[in-house]
Amino acid sequence: MAWELINEPRCQVDYSGKTLNGWIQEMASFVKSIDSNHLLTVGMEGFYGDSMPEKKAINPGYQVGTDFISNHLIKEIDFSTIHAYPDIW
Repeated sequence: MAWELINEPRCQVDYSGKTLNGWIQEMASFVKSIDSNHLLTVGMEGFYGDSMPEKKAINPGYQVGTDFISNHLIKEIDFSTIHAYPDIW
């Protein structure tokens, strides 16, 4: 049915999420080049970064270097998922 590109990626050396976004773009393009018959998603926890600066105060994962919104705008990413852990909220 589908591939998950990576499970809960983080890049704490770049809070903007741009480093991880570049990696996702590169790997998503590669995966689609060898398997265009399956859907592709990232496998995010749902944190967002610079695309929502007004939400920094309520975003517990701002410092994990990932951006849910921009990572799912990549054309090779077919659908979004979120890994929720309500027991630690």
